[in-house]
Amino acid sequence: MTAPSTASRALRLAMLAVLPLVALSGGTAPAWAKRPNAPDTFELGRDSRGEPCLATRYWDDPSVTDHFSDSYAITCRGATANRYLGVIRAVRDADVARIEAALQCGAPADARVAEVGTVRARRCFDSLLGFQTIETVAERDGRRFSLSVIPSAQGPGEEALRLLTGASKVNPDRNRTAAPGVEFASLAPAPMEMGANTLAADSESALQQGLRLIRQGLHMEASRSLNDAISRLPADAPIAERIELLLVAGLADSNLRFFDSAQNYFDRADQLLAANPTLPGAEVLVRKRNSYGALDLLNRRNFANAVAALDRLASAPMDPSQPLTDPTTVRMINQMMAGNRRNGLVSTPDIASLSQLVIDAQANWARSVALLAQGQKPEAIAALDAADRSIAALKGEQIDQQQVAWLVARVQRQRARLLAQDKRYPEALAALDMAVSNLEGAGSEAVTFGPSLAETRLERAGMASQAGRPREEVMAEFDKAVDALVSSNAAGSLLPPALEQYLDLLVSESRRTRSPEAAEKFFRAIQSVGDPAVARQFVQLQSVVTANGALAAKVQDRDEVEREITKLRYQIAAIPNDQAGLAKGLDEKREALEGRLVQIDGELQANSSFSAVDDTPVTVADITKVLRPGEAFFKLTEVRNYAFGILIDADGAQIYRVARNNATIDALANRTRASIDGGYDKLPIFDVGAARALFQLVAGPVENRMLGAKSLIVDPSGPLERLPLGVLVTDQASVDDFKATRARDPYDYTRTNFLARRVTLSSALSPRSLLVSRGLPASNAPLPFMGFAEHMPIPMTGQAAGTMVSVGSGCQVELKTIAALSRELAPIDKSELVRAGNALGLRETPMLTDAAFSDSAVLKRSDLDQFQVLHFATHGLTEGQWGCAKSPPALVTSMGDAGSDGILSFNEIARLRLDANLVVLSACETASGVSQAEARAAGQEEAGNTLEGLVRAFLAANARAVLTTYWPISDEGESEALIEDFYRAARGGTIGDALQSAQLAIMNQRASSHPIYWGAFFVVGDANKSLISGQAQAQLLGQAGTAASR
Repeated sequence: MTAPSTASRALRLAMLAVLPLVALSGGTAPAWAKRPNAPDTFELGRDSRGEPCLATRYWDDPSVTDHFSDSYAITCRGATANRYLGVIRAVRDADVARIEAALQCGAPADARVAEVGTVRARRCFDSLLGFQTIETVAERDGRRFSLSVIPSAQGPGEEALRLLTGASKVNPDRNRTAAPGVEFASLAPAPMEMGANTLAADSESALQQGLRLIRQGLHMEASRSLNDAISRLPADAPIAERIELLLVAGLADSNLRFFDSAQNYFDRADQLLAANPTLPGAEVLVRKRNSYGALDLLNRRNFANAVAALDRLASAPMDPSQPLTDPTTVRMINQMMAGNRRNGLVSTPDIASLSQLVIDAQANWARSVALLAQGQKPEAIAALDAADRSIAALKGEQIDQQQVAWLVARVQRQRARLLAQDKRYPEALAALDMAVSNLEGAGSEAVTFGPSLAETRLERAGMASQAGRPREEVMAEFDKAVDALVSSNAAGSLLPPALEQYLDLLVSESRRTRSPEAAEKFFRAIQSVGDPAVARQFVQLQSVVTANGALAAKVQDRDEVEREITKLRYQIAAIPNDQAGLAKGLDEKREALEGRLVQIDGELQANSSFSAVDDTPVTVADITKVLRPGEAFFKLTEVRNYAFGILIDADGAQIYRVARNNATIDALANRTRASIDGGYDKLPIFDVGAARALFQLVAGPVENRMLGAKSLIVDPSGPLERLPLGVLVTDQASVDDFKATRARDPYDYTRTNFLARRVTLSSALSPRSLLVSRGLPASNAPLPFMGFAEHMPIPMTGQAAGTMVSVGSGCQVELKTIAALSRELAPIDKSELVRAGNALGLRETPMLTDAAFSDSAVLKRSDLDQFQVLHFATHGLTEGQWGCAKSPPALVTSMGDAGSDGILSFNEIARLRLDANLVVLSACETASGVSQAEARAAGQEEAGNTLEGLVRAFLAANARAVLTTYWPISDEGESEALIEDFYRAARGGTIGDALQSAQLAIMNQRASSHPIYWGAFFVVGDANKSLISGQAQAQLLGQAGTAASR
């Protein structure tokens, strides 16, 4: 293993720096070091936590000096991202001592690894990795194969061992579970740890990894990996490396539609470029910056500006009188003259011409896409022809032809779209066949193109449908594409636009045949990119609650550590260019947390009750089994232009496409919402007509089945993320009646048939979360209720001026400002808690109020898991409301001890330890979402919908359900009455029935019949469970009996 030369580094910089599609063949490896049958990167399957792992050549391994030795580093998806979790080496005797020097180990023991045979295993502390590991050693053909890997990744590590020993071939399936043969718990303990190291992928390897993930279509993983690499750059890292990583991270976030974050990275790269105009290779980096800026505009669908930017980027048209100034012409001439006439080659700067060819190829492809979107077909064809010429010139060059093949696939997909516009379907299908072939050929036996290949297959199947190919052939193609999408494990991704046509065909098939198979395929397809992060977290935690309470606490420990690591990653990555030295303390904290994470994972792996989350799509049959009599499950999913619905009840499933496009649905949803809380100081007249029209469209052909249900569980999307289904109007008679009475009384809705009148409603995080929640036991907490209310406004004293308070994740706010804000929010009277306790039948209502209700006091309490219901009667804050733009979503509290900021943020809430059947948030907009920046600042990587704020935090803290609100609730007494009615009804019924009963009591009164008074409240989680159960229920019954005997 040798370090790369300066020249090769410069060439790689040029080629890596152009676009995320071409990397110099071989990465950092010298040519002689390549071995047949041992790829540079290969998939290892999933670890014990369910995260896919990868082995990558470790060229700079200090333990390996022999040119004929091999070394691979092992990384797994998750909070640790680019940090190495293991190393596997194939060495000769000369390097054995070097490996041993890095390990402090316990006594060895024989073990067996499938297909390898008997191995020697021991528990060690690996000073190079900085972790406690298992070392597994096999001897074969005069070489020692040494695997040192953390316990949770032992299974994937053994997969690598099988490959390097020749016992098996590479398996590109990243979703297989790699069960370990060596058991960590059976090995003798290692000596005390000798201190931690931080061994992570170098910036160049991280860049290669990020680019590979982008090409595969795994954009969330690319973003995680690249942000992690930025956060691990030393303060004195080469400026060019920092710029490269910033730019590729910006593109990855743009591909995820995280546009604010993408712009932040581009801006930081711009600052570095402007400050270092003489940087070697600066002209290439500037071209890369312009390229990514144009692709970002394309992602934003800003086609006109994208075309303008791409026009400036691509090479100017060739001057016929000066052909040798055109890089494409020069490269083509050189290829024709190669071989015996090498001395006659036309001179041209290699790096500059190659990088310009790559830029031209993708720039012209992107121009074609943007021009076609604007209806400029001839210009789009010309741009694609120009891309072809650049690609043809690249095909004979010393660059990685797999990456060229990826670009060819993009070009062929665009060509197919252009051909289809002229009804030239055979040629269009041939172009897509070439795109699929290029991706299948470019994907090595070790790494596949995942979602990118699946999306291409989806497009090919859609084209076959347009071409009039037989239905059976088309459906078979679509089925294969969806299988590929599911198996790609693209968690956090967006549903591909091409899926829309498949769903349409399934809807048509279902109507035609009434076959349940079409509904099953439909349901599988809309789950093909996995659950949202909040659902995955809920499923993992609640899956172990039943098995073992202590184990559940351990899972919460791990989730908390992972959040902190993620938070630090983005916090370090966001440090301004001129303040890189600030990262040192944060990085040390992260190192310690990563060590703690590995330790927890080892403890979890040793517990037989713990298993990784099953994230395969749920079936219709699975849902039907858990539905209770009279229940129905409804899921709405937005794809490209339309939303699709599925309703599942005891009679099976019905699928459909919403009759109008998403723009029409959004407009109706906005009209309806504006008529609820959009009147500012004046109560608006509710738009009964819009609410009826929206319900007709959203419910479509399942309207009667929906209205026939007793209880409806909703998995929302699109407009239903910001507008509760219960406020929609179910019949035309209500519209007609309101028209007739509006002039006389525009605020009487007592005769309006809202959906909330007809059915009990609740929200599910995902289909799988519904399955898990239905299997959960009730809370084991011994006490029924605990309340929090009446925060104490901060006094305006002279001391408040000039005193700075740290708020949330990175804001410094003057105490005087916070004091003023706290005084603007009138405390919610503790009488709400007293009324709630009385309604439940409590003699005394436990509560924390006034000065005692501080954030620091809540966080210090160790008894919160002793209550089945926690009720917060306080104001909810949306992001940016507490003195600075970066303040997090939070609940307002009193000011507490030193370090208090007067709010309980959603990151702090997630760290609470609860065992609650229900958390009640009778506050303002407690369901509001968070921005991507704030989510990352709090340790979450996905954000966006209404369930990503405080609701997510309480679910992470082990609340089985949350009662919350969509908008600020009235302070005129209606909400207190609703809450009181809810608790009274909940004593003898389910959570969902109790909420509906309370809402009916409010909407049946003329003065409070407007949806603003009752429509905001909704339940996330299993609303079909009782509020109080077990020991706490017995306590309530005992109190009621005592009261009755007096």
